[in-house]
Amino acid sequence: METTVVDARLDALESGYALDAQKIDAIVMAQMNNRPACYEDFLSETEIKDIAKRYNQALNKGVDCDALDYALSAACGLISGLVDVVFVGSPGEGLADKASDNMFDAAVVRFAKTIKDEKTGEQAWKPRLGNENSPASARGFLERQFKACYDQTTSKGVDHAVKNMTTKNHHAKSAAHYPDLIGLVASICNQFTDTSTFLDGKSGQIVIVPGAGKGVELKGETLPAKVFSGIANWFGHCMSDITGSSGSQGRGMGLPLPFWEFFDLCNFGKFTNDKGDWQSFATVMTQVYEQGYDVRHGVATTFPVTINELLVRAIYALKRHYVGGIPWTECVPSGDSPELQRMLTVGVGSMCLIDLGHATVTSWGNWVKFFGELNITAWARFGMQGARELQMAAERDTRNLLAINDDISEEWNRILERSRALLAEDNARL
Repeated sequence: METTVVDARLDALESGYALDAQKIDAIVMAQMNNRPACYEDFLSETEIKDIAKRYNQALNKGVDCDALDYALSAACGLISGLVDVVFVGSPGEGLADKASDNMFDAAVVRFAKTIKDEKTGEQAWKPRLGNENSPASARGFLERQFKACYDQTTSKGVDHAVKNMTTKNHHAKSAAHYPDLIGLVASICNQFTDTSTFLDGKSGQIVIVPGAGKGVELKGETLPAKVFSGIANWFGHCMSDITGSSGSQGRGMGLPLPFWEFFDLCNFGKFTNDKGDWQSFATVMTQVYEQGYDVRHGVATTFPVTINELLVRAIYALKRHYVGGIPWTECVPSGDSPELQRMLTVGVGSMCLIDLGHATVTSWGNWVKFFGELNITAWARFGMQGARELQMAAERDTRNLLAINDDISEEWNRILERSRALLAEDNARL
């Protein structure tokens, strides 16, 4: 019996446990009854219930946001929605649009000035006196410098292979004019094959028109050189059109938003126009682009979305510090925080509700105006946050198990340190 007691104490000390006489007796009785000791032999009934309660809470832990978090997030969305209504509004009209237009005009001028003459090495753009900073002059130079085989502007230019193509919408109907990966691939293929690729919203089909390049050829002797030349030519041509064509009056028709081309393939739905005629969703979105919903307006729509993001993150940190008493170092907004992600979802969701209400009230059944008033960046951000919420819900069990594992490790280290201290005391007495 004495040997069993000593072995039990040694085993406990080696394993990091500190045992009193009552718990040692439990182990001895377990060994005498030929059964292995379990953790219940070391804990009281109250301790066992407490551990079970803690682990159950950890396994079922959700997002730890209170009513104040939701209220503050909704307030941030309300403020951002009002900023969207006041400073963005309709394409080409708000202060944010004017700032975006000026930014792109300046970018086109700066880009034109970077083009060098291959022979002299000097600036190739030679504007007239007084037009050194003229966006229209810069656009004209870039169009001459970066000619493209796919730059037809009307249905007549492609023998009516594409219906209803005009100077106002040819950028949206030409696949190679999109400032995204699809536009780049379409441009390279068109330049190599002397073709033009169009998106016919009337039929919802992709139309390829051959032999429309009028002698425009890629530079370079090798395949890599030609590919690089095609990429450079695509980028330069996009810069010539991003603020409208050289002959455009007023604001002009810039490039469509990235991935807007998918709307041209949505030849379904029935939406009435101002004349009462039925139109497909593709036709409606083409008209939305014609109203000025181009990449410049798209950049303007990011302004209130950015404000919402910054406000929510600031509120998250301030509330954690001043209300929760958490140190500033632990209040830095982290993308892995479920609470921050929920607040961002509520914030951008509230902003979208304001945006939807504004578009509904101002359009009065006009679908072109309705979609033109919507902030596409806010809705895209809301969709991304929704996907993030679904991802967090799917990963909740894994995240909670990891939290339990961290809790067990922390508790184990605490017990181990306690046991080492007891062992040191025993050694000192010996």
